[in-house]
Amino acid sequence: MPLTDSTARLEAALFSALQHATAVTVGYSGGVDSSLLAHLVSRWHQQHPQISCRLIHVHHGLSHNADDWLAHCAQQAQQLNLSFEAHRVTLELGARISIEAAARRARYQVFMDALAVGEVLLTGHHLDDQAETLLLALKRGSGPTGLAAMSASQPLGRGLLVRPWLNCRRADIEVAASELMLNHIDDDSNQDDRFDRNFLRNQVLPLLSQRWPAIHSNIARSAELCAEQQALCDEVAQSDYQQCRLPASGLDLDCSRDYSQARKNNLLRYFLRQHGTLMPSKIQLQQLQQMWNAREDSQPQLDWGQWSLRRYLNGVYLLSNQPPELLSTHDWSDGKLQNGQHWLLKPCYNGVRLRPARTDEQISIRYQLPGSTKLQPSERDKRRSLKKLWQEYRVPPWQRSQVAMLCYNNIVVAALGYWIERDYLCDQGEGWSPQQLSDWLP
Repeated sequence: MPLTDSTARLEAALFSALQHATAVTVGYSGGVDSSLLAHLVSRWHQQHPQISCRLIHVHHGLSHNADDWLAHCAQQAQQLNLSFEAHRVTLELGARISIEAAARRARYQVFMDALAVGEVLLTGHHLDDQAETLLLALKRGSGPTGLAAMSASQPLGRGLLVRPWLNCRRADIEVAASELMLNHIDDDSNQDDRFDRNFLRNQVLPLLSQRWPAIHSNIARSAELCAEQQALCDEVAQSDYQQCRLPASGLDLDCSRDYSQARKNNLLRYFLRQHGTLMPSKIQLQQLQQMWNAREDSQPQLDWGQWSLRRYLNGVYLLSNQPPELLSTHDWSDGKLQNGQHWLLKPCYNGVRLRPARTDEQISIRYQLPGSTKLQPSERDKRRSLKKLWQEYRVPPWQRSQVAMLCYNNIVVAALGYWIERDYLCDQGEGWSPQQLSDWLP
């Protein structure tokens, strides 16, 4: 059947978002938004049968109707001729963690784990959702990152999260679903105003819209401006981070000592985001500022959750409170190390580089070498004890046992991230430059 103008506009926005897609996944709850999304993706799939399309449903177990919803979604997927996956999750609840936030975190973890490289995940978020998200961020006292609300697209795991209807109203989606006579789920919990998002949707935003009809568009415009400002802050922070970066997840405080406090805070937030940690509260930022200004010979420490920030000499370092258990020796294999790092021996033809291993030399990794071990980095004129080298390279005491020592036949040839041994330098031709996967992508 031909589509009405409003439905055709929604389809056009979706099809435009899928122009370069190589695989498509729909986050499918069975509600009106995701049901329309699934229906139109099915139409798109008929035109692009060579591209895999699937629906993923996350079973949170929060409602006594959850099993019925799963069965409904599976049946609809069969009618739409789309593959279907259901994932059951258990929510991790705790102090100051809302059920809404826990459910969202669990849902997106499923999506992150499921997405293949370059795969597009579609969600049915719209302009009304965007307004609710920004108001929730205001309620939490968020900065530009939170007030930027949702972006039209962003990396997620190995794939890309795309929200094709972020400029469309919920009413347009409901009209389109009605015109297509879609069978969708109505979650009765959406009327429960004990949940913050429902309270905004059912009570606050209708009142604001009655007074200011353009409020949703204006809120979205504010979110765009906040996103633009945050992008600028990130550009500055990225440059600062490259200047102040230390090995072992550290920041050089001397490098940033003359920065304004706002610029220091911006750098700290960026640094923490790069390592996937929680954003510090205002009180925690004040504590971090005290750490920044502490004497060099002090070793203050700030703990929150599973992470710690520690001061050592002129650096502040981020480390997990649950360090990995490391074997003393293991095979190099594909460069995936026990401490979660992934190193590559990148071919290199100039500069300081490692001599490639001969066919009779087995590559391995060693940890926790005795401090009395004598080594000679390429830039040193004589051998020194490993204990003195750690001090010279300003490696924090807690990090030393986790530095991977690259070996040929159990002889150390490089301390990954720090130095190459002088006796194993490459004089001419192709050598190897050890680099972390996060620093170099083929």
